[in-house]
Amino acid sequence: MEKKSRLQEFEALRGLSILLLLALHSEVFDAGVFGFEVDPLAQVVASFLLGSFFFLAGFFAEYSRLKTDGNIIAFMKSKFIRIFPPYWFALALFIFVIQYTLKRFDTLMYVFNLQWLFSPVFIKPVLTIWYISVLVGYYLIFGVLLFWVKSNRGMLVWSIILFAAAYATNFATGLFEPRFFQYYFVFLAGIYFYRFERERNTLLGMNFLYKAVIALIVLVLFWRVASAGYGVLHWLFILSADLFILGWSLMWLSIFRTRAGSWKGWAFLSTASFFTYLYHRPIWYALDSALGLESGIQKIFFNLIPGAMIALVVGYFLQVGYTRLLAILRLKG
Repeated sequence: MEKKSRLQEFEALRGLSILLLLALHSEVFDAGVFGFEVDPLAQVVASFLLGSFFFLAGFFAEYSRLKTDGNIIAFMKSKFIRIFPPYWFALALFIFVIQYTLKRFDTLMYVFNLQWLFSPVFIKPVLTIWYISVLVGYYLIFGVLLFWVKSNRGMLVWSIILFAAAYATNFATGLFEPRFFQYYFVFLAGIYFYRFERERNTLLGMNFLYKAVIALIVLVLFWRVASAGYGVLHWLFILSADLFILGWSLMWLSIFRTRAGSWKGWAFLSTASFFTYLYHRPIWYALDSALGLESGIQKIFFNLIPGAMIALVVGYFLQVGYTRLLAILRLKG
């Protein structure tokens, strides 16, 4: 695989996704902004941007596995160091800055990052950081499979078995965050996208018109399913959402293989994305409170433009600083 091309297109996709997330969380897709109902636009945007994050995570999980030379302990340690300390600080900000109240058991489960297993039936859900918890769940499940199962077919079979078991457990007990199922096979697709280099290059090199048509078809399919009101756990919703995410991820990766992906700003946005994701809500809350902004158009566009820019700059320098700290402590994986 060509390193420069891979970094360019994947950095750009991650950068686009964090921009869409900031726009979504600013509530700019709210009906009050457009003047009319835009459902399910917000759901479609959310599914794509989060799906692309999970797809990228699966892709680079396989890359990380190869770097560890078969050492599962090194793999898990690397993911723990990169995720948990920043996540714990974000959790503290949600509790002490945004003043999000949690019971003692709920807090303990969040400290261990088990929202992906117990929310929303057994513990109170917390906005935004649920994504980090589901990501941890995927690293635990697929991390074991990546090192334990040697064949691609075996990986697929075991992934289906575990998905079915988790799905049945959800219906029987309420365990597992519902969105765990929506992005499960997207993460797996990211793993296979890394593994099958020849097929990946074939897909990316396919005539763009074909990819645009596919993207349009899966968009219409998912839009109709989402508009019909199917729940997140319904098999048709999961299938249509996954096809939509993968179709649009492929289209944008192809776009970003061109000069469109060579913009230096994508690298900045990609670097800033993780910490921006974690901390943008506490940052916005502090800014909005300091300026006395209440719900409405003024607050929406403040968060969308200056608020997003501030969150990105803070996120970028926090990521750079944290990476350097890990290097100094010789913990960088």
